[in-house]
Parts: sequence; C-alpha cells; structure tokens
Amino acid sequence: MTQPTAPRPHTRARTQLLVGLVPVLVVGVVLLVVLALRLGTTQEPLARASATATATVSDVADRTVSVTFTDVDGADRDGRLELREAVDIPTGAEIAVQYDPAGGAVVYADGDAAHAAVQDVLFGIVLVALTVLVVGLLTGLRLVTRPRLVRAPATTATATHLVVRQGLLVRSWLELVTGRGVRWLPVHWSPELDRLRPSTAVTVHGDPATDPRVLPVVDGQQLWPSGRLRRSEPRGDLRQAPVDPTAADVGMARQLRGDVVAVALAPVVGLLWAYVDGSGPAGFAVATALAAAVLLWLPQLLGSSPASAADQG
Repeated sequence: MTQPTAPRPHTRARTQLLVGLVPVLVVGVVLLVVLALRLGTTQEPLARASATATATVSDVADRTVSVTFTDVDGADRDGRLELREAVDIPTGAEIAVQYDPAGGAVVYADGDAAHAAVQDVLFGIVLVALTVLVVGLLTGLRLVTRPRLVRAPATTATATHLVVRQGLLVRSWLELVTGRGVRWLPVHWSPELDRLRPSTAVTVHGDPATDPRVLPVVDGQQLWPSGRLRRSEPRGDLRQAPVDPTAADVGMARQLRGDVVAVALAPVVGLLWAYVDGSGPAGFAVATALAAAVLLWLPQLLGSSPASAADQG
C-alpha cells in the first residue's frame, strides 16, 4: 500500500522570518558595541572625580552653576557644574559635589549633565538588549512551534484565499468553512495560495473549532499561520484574492521592496524619542536605527504578502 506523501515544509515562511530577524540582530549588536564604547567615554570623567565635598553656589547662569568648595588638602577651589536643563538654584545653597583631586574646573553632582549622559547610555543598552531579546524570542517561537502543528490530527475544511490590507500591511488569510462554523486564519504567503480556487477542500492539521492555531495544507504545501485563528472577519480592506493558476514563487527581494516602505517611519520614531528622552542626536541615531530594523521585522513576523498576492485585480 502506498504511503501518503508528507506535506512540504513551508520553507518560504521560515526564510521570511529569518530575513526579518537578521537585520535586528545585526543592528542590535552594532548598537550594543557602540553604546558600550560610549559608556566608557561618558563614565571616564566621573571615574576621575573620586573626591567629594560640600560646595556653595556662587552664581547661576542658565545651565551652568558656579560653586566654591574646600578640597581635601584644605585649599579653596572654584568649580563649574553643568546641568542638562536650567534649574532655579538660589545663591548660597549647598550642594554635594564630586571633583577631580588632581585639578580641573568641572565638578559633578547627581542629576547633572554628566550623570544624565551615563544614564542615557545605560538605558540605551538595556533598551537595545531587551528589543533584540524579545524579537529573537518571538521569532524563535515561530520557527520552533509552527512545524510541530503538522503532528495534530488532520481534518478537512473548505478554504478561500483572502487578502487583507491594514494601512501599509498586506496579509494573506484563509477563510475556512468547517462543520462548526467559519474561521479566518492569517497565513504566510505561498504561491499555492494564489493558485487556490475559492471554496476548495483542503487538509487542516488541528481542530479549527477549538485550537487557536491550525496548519492548512494546500496542494501538498504547508501554510504556516502568522497569527491566531479568528471567529470573526479580520479588520481592514478585505477582498477575495484573484486566482492565478500559473502563480510562481516570489523572491524575498521583491517581498522586502514592499515591506521597506514602513521603515520610512523610523526617523519619526527617532525624533519623538530624542524629544521625550532629551538624549539629543545620539538618542535620535540609536532610536532610528533600532526602529528601522524592528519596522522591517514586524511585517515578516505578521506574514506580509508580496505584491503578487496583494494585487486586487
């Protein structure tokens, strides 16, 4: 007796997920190296300021506070404290400062520009590391769990290929008609989807009535879900995809040409971040680079469809 042919793994979905992951990893590693080097530079003057004293404010000019204090040798010294923002400090107020016992006019205090710069770099390191970790974890879970769906018992459903546009994102969906109602499943694109005629019977691994995710098989090709199974129609511009019996695979380069449009939003994110955080050009550069990588990764995680699948005919 001839054994049934096993469905083909969804290689394109795996490639799409990795294509989205790699830029985040590369950008993340580069940013972590740059930030680590910058951390050493910003911490260096504070490390040299190993002595402490109680200083008296003698003058305040915008963000510069002039102070006088007595150093460890008993000598009277003048110092200059640089703040990130102007603060109303009365003349004669006492402030705990750090200073370099070897000399230098600049002194430091908690909350000044030098300490704020160190905190910005540390926060940037945490943010980049956390982003890379979350992106890697979500992508890794997809790569590990999606192939395992084929182990679930197989059922049959009637499938129709739909295309849904939400803003810049275009995704492929399958409308699955089962004995217990209609379900909608977002899937990573494959040329078999474009060749699928409406209301075609397909194999589905898993129970669409109860499972949050199932694995459809169309013309022998696994179709990895790019999200949870829904009981209601997806929001957005929903249309039935045109059928192309000769549809062929679409390269990832063409796929990315459509997805890269979202990266144009990265400088906006960078500007907002630099404004809210007050980290200036350095914060803008870090936030823009990280946002660009994430904005390219997100459509791949959500299973964006290439232009051929998005044609509305």
